[in-house]
Amino acid sequence: MTQNLFAACRDSQGNLTAKRVRLDAAVQQQLEANFADQEDAFRAGVTNEVTFDGSWEPDEDEFLTIDVPGEAQIFAQTIAGNALSVPDINTAAFKNEGIKALFTGVTLNGATKVLVQRFTAQQVLERRFTLLQHGNAFRRLTEAAFALDNELSCIIEDGKIKFKSQAKLRSIINLQDIYRAATDHEVQAFAGHASLDVADVAAFVAVTNQVSRKLIHAISNNNTLTTYTPAAIQAAAGQTGLSISVKNDKIIMPAAHADIKALLQFLNESRYSGPLSGQPFVTNSRRHA
Repeated sequence: MTQNLFAACRDSQGNLTAKRVRLDAAVQQQLEANFADQEDAFRAGVTNEVTFDGSWEPDEDEFLTIDVPGEAQIFAQTIAGNALSVPDINTAAFKNEGIKALFTGVTLNGATKVLVQRFTAQQVLERRFTLLQHGNAFRRLTEAAFALDNELSCIIEDGKIKFKSQAKLRSIINLQDIYRAATDHEVQAFAGHASLDVADVAAFVAVTNQVSRKLIHAISNNNTLTTYTPAAIQAAAGQTGLSISVKNDKIIMPAAHADIKALLQFLNESRYSGPLSGQPFVTNSRRHA
């Protein structure tokens, strides 16, 4: 089955669209072999897949995985659909197409697999002073041209995106739902939780920065304050050296930003005590062992 090459392009409205990159027969075969080799290299040594929440980098034997977000559905839909119905890339204005990724793939027995490379402006050779061999001399490249990346950024299959570098994936698709910080309205709603006592909600909203708002978003999604009582949270925090005040079965929210952040880090389970030293530590990783 022929594996067509497509480009994922970000248009002026910020939407991700697919366009076909036409190839001649000889290049087509070489491309399929190139992507197959990159898939083998990408999968080599991977024995575990870990659900990603934005908090860590994988080990060498791991893929990180996320459910395919809405805009990224276009990758599998394009591979599974009719390639002839996909508009061609504008070769005359290639560098202005807003290409974020190149991809190919196959659909077998109803299952679609997509191999995706990140695409950057540096791969557009016409933008650079590129020389091509012509006989015993070199001439400058003047036609539209680009280079493939030397590795995959992700594989999309089984309803999952499997990847190793969140930075590369973030340059292709919108991961806002994973990294999103709480809005003013959401911070206000958080402050009004039955387990919290926030003396000045307006001041609390004003003092929370991007880091704290991401913590609030994660805590709200994990239902931490609903799952655990203030007394249980107070007792567990004490074991990490963090003092939490509880009054009338409510956690008293501190006023100082540093103290707010420390409390939020604990509620997000990113503060812990070293099992040997007993010293308190903060980690960016919340992955399960």
